[in-house]
Amino acid sequence: MSEYPIELLSDRVTSFLGNKLGWSKLNPIQEKAIPLILKNRDTLILAPTASGKTEAVLIPIFNEILTKGLKPVSVLYISPLKALINDIHSRIESWGNYFTLTATKWHGDVSKYDKDKFIKKPTDFLSTTPESLEVILMNRKEGEKNRIFNNIKYIVIDEIHYFADSDRGIQLNSLLNRLKEYLPNDVVTVGLSATVGNPEQIASWINPKKPATVVIDDNRRKFQYKILDIDENQVTKILSKYMDKKVLIFVNSRATAELVYSNLKKRLDAENVFIHHGSINKDTREENEQRFKEVPYGFMVATNTLELGIDIGNIDLVFHVKPPATVSGFLQRMGRSGRRKGIQRSIIAAKDVNIFKALAEIILSHESKVEDIHISKRSMDIFFHQILSSLFAKGRISVNELYKELTQCYAFSEIKFDEYKRLLKHMEELKLVDYYEPYLSLGYNFEKEFGRRNFMEFFAVFMPSYEYQVKHGRQEIGGLDVSFAIFLAPNDTFTLAGKLWRVKSIDHELYHIQAELESNVKLAIPKWFSGGAPVNYLISRKMHEIILGNFDEKFLKPLDKHAREFIEIGCSLARQSGFSEGIIPIEKTNKGEYFIYTFAGDKANKLLATIFEIYYELDNVVSNPFYCSFKVNNEDLTNEDMEDIIYDVKNILKKPETIHRLDDLTAEFKKNKFIKYLPSEDRAELKNRILFDENALIDVIENNSLHFIPSECLFRKKILGYDL
Repeated sequence: MSEYPIELLSDRVTSFLGNKLGWSKLNPIQEKAIPLILKNRDTLILAPTASGKTEAVLIPIFNEILTKGLKPVSVLYISPLKALINDIHSRIESWGNYFTLTATKWHGDVSKYDKDKFIKKPTDFLSTTPESLEVILMNRKEGEKNRIFNNIKYIVIDEIHYFADSDRGIQLNSLLNRLKEYLPNDVVTVGLSATVGNPEQIASWINPKKPATVVIDDNRRKFQYKILDIDENQVTKILSKYMDKKVLIFVNSRATAELVYSNLKKRLDAENVFIHHGSINKDTREENEQRFKEVPYGFMVATNTLELGIDIGNIDLVFHVKPPATVSGFLQRMGRSGRRKGIQRSIIAAKDVNIFKALAEIILSHESKVEDIHISKRSMDIFFHQILSSLFAKGRISVNELYKELTQCYAFSEIKFDEYKRLLKHMEELKLVDYYEPYLSLGYNFEKEFGRRNFMEFFAVFMPSYEYQVKHGRQEIGGLDVSFAIFLAPNDTFTLAGKLWRVKSIDHELYHIQAELESNVKLAIPKWFSGGAPVNYLISRKMHEIILGNFDEKFLKPLDKHAREFIEIGCSLARQSGFSEGIIPIEKTNKGEYFIYTFAGDKANKLLATIFEIYYELDNVVSNPFYCSFKVNNEDLTNEDMEDIIYDVKNILKKPETIHRLDDLTAEFKKNKFIKYLPSEDRAELKNRILFDENALIDVIENNSLHFIPSECLFRKKILGYDL
């Protein structure tokens, strides 16, 4: 086999690449991936947006269809979003027209006529979502399923990082496992992903028995950045300098998107200003995508809806209004720019502690440190869903056979047979299943719970994100992650969009909070400091390193004067306050409040505060990425008591009474529509995995010692506690 990947391709394909696409050579990620796919190796391709990774999989697949005469359907292409399906379908269709190959897209917006046409005459490519794949498996006749799946040679999973660790990813993992009975034995699975910290886990997710070969894009484009000490109301002045450029502006909420969009239209009188977020209807979003792609200059204001690979053309500059929630998100956004000149350019607008966060994400990016994706092997709620889905598709199946089939899936691989039997017993008591040894079938209450009007909800049951929408009257303010919102109650206060709010009402079923502005700002104690998504462990610990001065000062050069001064003042105040390496500072104020500075992230600090709530009656409980704080009512909490609890956290979390207490404290959380049907111990485990970060808390405690610092911490008062 040739050492040059381009020589492995047929003349028809190389002619297409040169004459139709105008390529003179393959890029590095394509040169790595193409030979592996041609050797029928399961492959995981990790590369940022606009790196050519989609072509890295399409080129060898088209080559094999053409040279080997593969029969339809030979390619199943799965993507998390309908917009991405539409985008990739257009690209595949364009290539297909050149080679006389056919393609179909299948999702909720596709007509019944087009779907029936595909069933009668399958095409070479089928692009779909996990939910639509579930509908096909459950509703189509055996003959139709054989016609669709029997000839498949390739399964491509796009943007796998986006949903691999979510309910939808677990659902897909199980569906691909269930598909095996219809598929030939030599199917090749290819995953396309942004950079993640633990690619080996996703490789095992693709194939637990023989993990996919990982291909990483090492050819990173240079990137230039600036951090400006400005807020969202000041960005228009900066953007006025880029009226002749194509600028993609990322914001962290729909409310901020509308504000920035409005300011650009009013203050700059600019042409070609577009907006893109989840509340805008799909036709308008698609029209804005296409128009922005076609214009030579202009502004597109977007939430994370454009982080993924929707084609919007070449971008000159990415502008961030506040840093994103993750390093992975930052890299995805950055990857949108620099395709023409090979240099990614980005400006981050940040105020107060967000300046530390922005700097942390930039340094982590330079160090190639990205968040891990945590994929559970014990997803009991989706296991419950897939039991019912399998029974619906098959009518009846033996208990042992169903267990063997489902636990071949990575996401269920650590569920023991005893746990399975316990779940079945619980489902039988709920009359969701009937058990006539050795067979299982659907019970009377399945129709009652999921039939008729509720039936379609059975296919698309999963939340796209666990976020509560916050409104002031009819005006949308922004979103709060569930790990914040689940603990809020009427009259609690929190900060969002730079303002202090008080909860009027909260609806945990609809994920909705009605709030009003807090008038007495000086007396109110905010329960949350949040801009939406929680700050994770990786970023929080890097912020801690920066605060201690453990970073290369060359990273400060692109900061404006005020941002640089804020970093320098923060580092100085941290030293004065007694912060140093290897310790967890603890402060007790003159008012009897305790501050425990872990810098372990939002979820770890909420868990620590919740543990103290199990043992003591607390007031003024606050959690953020840097510390948890509280005041103990009617009891004495000595330094020794505090040390005993914190150093014993690992053992405390293993106690059954702790698990059940945490389940009680998080009773309002509705992870999905199935969690309420689970036994209490399974329910508690699932919720704790989402709402808390046990590993982060234990890691910080085990690698640092507690140290009590003087009261009235200047670093806290002058630097921390601002809106993230």
